[in-house]
Amino acid sequence: MGYCRNITEPGQAAARAVATRLRPIGPAALMLLTLVAGGPALAGDRIALVIGNGAYQNTSPLPNPPSDAALMAETLEATGFTVTRLTDADQASMKRALLEFGRALRGGDVDAGLFFYAGHGVQVKGENYLVPVNARIDSEDEIDLEGINVNDFLQVMNSANSKINIVILDACRNNPFARSFRAVSRGLAPVDAPKGTLIAYATAPGDVALDGAGNNSPYTLALTQAIRQGQGRTVESVFKATRRDVLAATGDRQVPWETSSVTGDFYFTPGDGKSPAPQPAPSPSAESGMVRKFELARQMDSEAAWGAFLAEYGSDSNNFYVTLAKAALAKLQAAQAPKPAPKPAPAPQPEQRLASLPPPSAGRNQKCTNASRALSGGRLCVSSILDPQFGNRYGGVNLTDGNMATAWVEGVKGDGIGETIVVRYEGPRQLNRLILANGYNKNADIYAKNNRVSTLIIQGASGEKRGFQLSDNGDWQAVDLSWLGETDWFSLSIRSVFSGTKYKDTAISEMRVE
Repeated sequence: MGYCRNITEPGQAAARAVATRLRPIGPAALMLLTLVAGGPALAGDRIALVIGNGAYQNTSPLPNPPSDAALMAETLEATGFTVTRLTDADQASMKRALLEFGRALRGGDVDAGLFFYAGHGVQVKGENYLVPVNARIDSEDEIDLEGINVNDFLQVMNSANSKINIVILDACRNNPFARSFRAVSRGLAPVDAPKGTLIAYATAPGDVALDGAGNNSPYTLALTQAIRQGQGRTVESVFKATRRDVLAATGDRQVPWETSSVTGDFYFTPGDGKSPAPQPAPSPSAESGMVRKFELARQMDSEAAWGAFLAEYGSDSNNFYVTLAKAALAKLQAAQAPKPAPKPAPAPQPEQRLASLPPPSAGRNQKCTNASRALSGGRLCVSSILDPQFGNRYGGVNLTDGNMATAWVEGVKGDGIGETIVVRYEGPRQLNRLILANGYNKNADIYAKNNRVSTLIIQGASGEKRGFQLSDNGDWQAVDLSWLGETDWFSLSIRSVFSGTKYKDTAISEMRVE
């Protein structure tokens, strides 16, 4: 059973505070803070709706959004917002909450309306949709019926009386329904902010955000800390500080983004009276020293490195970098706990054994990529690439881009038998396993039409070769590499394929090396 209570701002009459119980709407857990349905907003109110969806029933779950919503709700309460928080909300609950949110914004003299969402979001034909936990989307044509169109609630907020509207979307992850969609776009689409509105994205439009190693996403963690520490900062300054911290925490891989039509100044926490004083900047030497050491620890990514960073700075438990460092250290420690690995494909007896071999070429027409973390620092070369078609490219870089909707597709006549992928390293190293997603996973139709790899021949510097039978599905599957011993390269050659229903091009969507 959810509950709600009205939180008044300092100086408001205690008699205006109302507590009531609500029946849950659908399976969602409606939690914390809401205005009484139909009641007018109080003069100068700050009203927020916060939603965190993680327990998805028909697609991949997300661990962090419920924690992100809880942290954001707590942070906004501390700055005078009356907050409605929904966790793991179905479509009916989200629509009802948005309806009541809009009514509350129109009900009186509202200083600010704020909407925060963490969870799955998708872009279809240039429009953005938030995904309820019970959504079942088998085709992009169903998104209007199953999802929540961002433009719909922007119109609701734009028709309200609030002096400023703020929309925060930590929903720019990969499209979880990519295999069911004809055309797949990364992240969310850019949206023009209506008058008096600021729209903030966890990353740049068309890009993909990270869910984070700890209990919160890098974006929500940075934003809540910027709000808490932002006395006297305008809302634009708060988001600028957030962008700086997320860039540092993710090694420039994630760039938060905003679009705004706000003309006045808004402060989450004002300074003295009506003239907010900018917060004193931290000591440049101390701040830059911490950032440099954090970046070094992130590059080393070892228990010793994170431990050394925390030994120096860990006493400041509210510091953004300290929080990230603790999460990174906890993740490393958890990874050392024994856990079952995916069952590797059966390996036949070695075909041959030689003393040592130099790295081979992937062929006369080989195309190579830069070193990639996804390959444990390896540099990848492919023997051929299918020519671009309809704006799609099929190079080896697609194997490590984190997007199931792209693929490496070989480019020779026939079934691609004998086509090769070579991964090179700067020095010998022990590899544990190869994890790959077979076929072209843009959607089920494209997967079936193109060839998939049936048998791979793997060879390392020792000269030993082994054949591995892959499964005919687009899920992640693991292949043992420990038998290679220490090696500075290994190659994958296509021995046989599962035939496509229309094309003879053979494809692999993603590849990782551990």
